[in-house]
Amino acid sequence: MKLAENILRFEKHLEGAIRLKDKNISDYLVYNTLAMECFQAVNALIEIGEYIVAKNKLGFPSSYREIFELLEESGFITKNEL
Repeated sequence: MKLAENILRFEKHLEGAIRLKDKNISDYLVYNTLAMECFQAVNALIEIGEYIVAKNKLGFPSSYREIFELLEESGFITKNEL
């Protein structure tokens, strides 16, 4: 199931970012690795959001921001999580 895969992917990249957060980010490799983990985690969340919006027919977002605004308006996430 694609949703489950995206959730696992997000968790994996979040864990990777957490492992790197206390490292010296002035090291080019550490910095780029941390940036990529964060980027991939955000991409996974966007795909999860797109899935929920489509599955629940919440609308047609024209931006990534609108995905999360629709989720908040529909009660899937809170204003603080937005």
